[in-house]
Amino acid sequence: MSSKEVSLLSISFKQYYYKLKAHTDLLNRLLLTQVFALIFSLLGTGGTGTSGQLSVTFKTYSANIVIVFSILWIIIVAVLLTTRPYKQLETPLVGNRLTGNLSDFGFLMTASVFAGITSTFGGVLLRNVMYFISDRSTMAVDGFYLTFTDLMYGMVVAILVLVLVSLIFYFLGLLVQANKVFAILIPVVILGTLRVYTHLGQSVLEFYMVNVSLPLFALKVIITAMILFGISMLVSNRMEVNQ
Repeated sequence: MSSKEVSLLSISFKQYYYKLKAHTDLLNRLLLTQVFALIFSLLGTGGTGTSGQLSVTFKTYSANIVIVFSILWIIIVAVLLTTRPYKQLETPLVGNRLTGNLSDFGFLMTASVFAGITSTFGGVLLRNVMYFISDRSTMAVDGFYLTFTDLMYGMVVAILVLVLVSLIFYFLGLLVQANKVFAILIPVVILGTLRVYTHLGQSVLEFYMVNVSLPLFALKVIITAMILFGISMLVSNRMEVNQ
């Protein structure tokens, strides 16, 4: 490894560590967001099932809303990292576009891992709360208890989804910073494409997540992340120095 590579990694890590300390408030807001999501989850969703003269009223509790809120949070974080106020945090540090983007990606990876772990354990917390505050004689226990394997599987999937979403919106954020026209163009293109190709969104989800093993899903996310990183670097290098 050359001294240039060592210097690049060293500078990128210093910037990453600096941003990690500077953006601690963003991680704190994630926890607050997840607490609100858990409170909403405790309300549950009701339903009624009938079979002949038999009628059953039930409530379903799910921590999916915690994942949804975590995804919304990582989207906001990814876009914020591309804005001028957050980019100006790099001004006191020695570096260039490459080290800046590497440190941003490092922060997004850390944020995704943190959000993936906390959102997964948020689901475990919800199960425990419902176990103690509900009448267990009326509780459907099928699938209620998680095995360690299921817990780890869900955690890894959550992290990979957050990584993929964060890099997509980081790239879109860079496009907007490069040219404000993209702030209007991107939503128009996305909505127009989904309107014309109504099954496109479903096809994308199926490509990544339906009927695929965890290693294959991870491979698809890694390849997509590498492509997004390369394109983001090209966009960043074309931006003006003061952007």
